[in-house]
Amino acid sequence: MVTTLGRQATVDLLQMVDQFGSCTREQLHEVARLAERVRVSEGEVLAREGRIGREFFLILSGSVGVTQRGGRVNTLGAGDFFGELAAINPGPRNATVTALTDLDVLIIGPREFAAMADIPGFRDALLRSMARRLRALDARLAALANREPAGDLRAARSQ
Repeated sequence: MVTTLGRQATVDLLQMVDQFGSCTREQLHEVARLAERVRVSEGEVLAREGRIGREFFLILSGSVGVTQRGGRVNTLGAGDFFGELAAINPGPRNATVTALTDLDVLIIGPREFAAMADIPGFRDALLRSMARRLRALDARLAALANREPAGDLRAARSQ
């Protein structure tokens, strides 16, 4: 990772992120103050599956690959985030996240994340994004339920 970058430029990038469209400029300044903005080189691992994590990452530019058990499960880009569960409740990461390109990211620790949760625009954007992810996961589980015996799916959900 390279150096921390300027706060004003961070606010300018945050304004271009769709999820933060309802944030005021003052709220974005507060997010920028609490976060550390860094550049990450292509190929660098930001989170490793199974390792304890505590940080939340918000991608400002570039893209990452998300893998589980060695297989690609997702690609994230500008405006996407990951690590929210670890910031709320530290524990083992459920995926490895690797930079597919050079990245510009905000890295937010658990204390800073808790403070950001008090910023209405940030909190609302986070909750909307998490709700979209849960809906997508529910749809995938429903699709699996149509292919597997119900007892097997219930066991998988309880784990």
